[in-house]
Amino acid sequence: MLSKKELEIQVLCEEFYKALSQFHNGIIFHKKVNVNYIESAITMLERNYPEIFWLEGYSVKYNNDFAEVTFKIIHNYKADALKKMSTAMYQKIKAILKITAGKTSAYDKILAVHDYLIAHTVYDKPKTAGRSLRHTAYGCLVEEKAVCEGYSRAFQLLMKSLKIECGMCSGIAKKDRHGWNYVKLGLNYYWIDVTWDDPVYQKKNSEFEKWIQHDYFLLNDEMLFRTRKLNRENLFVPSCRSMKENYFVKNKLFFKDYKFSEIDKLLTAHVKDGRIEMMFESKKDLQNAVKDLFENKNFWNARIFESKNGRKGGSVNYQTNEDLYVLRIMFKINP
Repeated sequence: MLSKKELEIQVLCEEFYKALSQFHNGIIFHKKVNVNYIESAITMLERNYPEIFWLEGYSVKYNNDFAEVTFKIIHNYKADALKKMSTAMYQKIKAILKITAGKTSAYDKILAVHDYLIAHTVYDKPKTAGRSLRHTAYGCLVEEKAVCEGYSRAFQLLMKSLKIECGMCSGIAKKDRHGWNYVKLGLNYYWIDVTWDDPVYQKKNSEFEKWIQHDYFLLNDEMLFRTRKLNRENLFVPSCRSMKENYFVKNKLFFKDYKFSEIDKLLTAHVKDGRIEMMFESKKDLQNAVKDLFENKNFWNARIFESKNGRKGGSVNYQTNEDLYVLRIMFKINP
């Protein structure tokens, strides 16, 4: 049950949402309003309604029986322009969600949306300081350019359209401000970071830039918080304890220890793809894998390199995520 304060904040939030969704640039209350709750209500609106992409700030005038909240609109867009932009965004959402048609599980729908956003979004920091469309769902979905906040708000809005519970949290990740999402599947919450799964954002190795990653696809608390800390402005922080729906667990790519035989099986199964990936339970096992496969060159003893006339050579490149203990391998076999 909500407290009196929480209820008042929620009511204010809904009033703001109603006004903004009708493209008004402010709202007047002919009654006493607790102005100390306005900031919390605006924060709630920003976190719960990513479709309101044009709100940049606000100002307040008030006395004992009157309050006027004026909204600061991003780039000073007028109502007619915002209506057209909003319509374009929802048309894009409708088009994107066609990729989920026929998918019966929430997992498959989330995966499809995650992969779409990565494939169609360019991580692009604004050239000037301050809030821009790069921070919004519109920027990510329509302009296909975004920073982490834009990725997160677009993902949240698409999940909302699919009726999958989803929210956004923020904090400090490796000394930088960052935003990401959580989703609920069944009875469990999971973390998901679309931005950090975009290989272009990571910029680690050009050969891997077209390989959509899933390192941050449905993680538990222990794994996510290896790389970040939450800030105080989060309205809700779920407890994410399960790894049942994690990408690597679900696809049988999660290993409790390193065994060459398991890598050998993966290479054989994916010989046509020319690439494999896996996650280990510990950093030690990831390091053991790298040492055995590449430093000790055991990689070339895999069955895929066998031939009647000896062993075939080839080429190989690998990439690791030292935080989540992921190993990605790209390879080619000599004809």
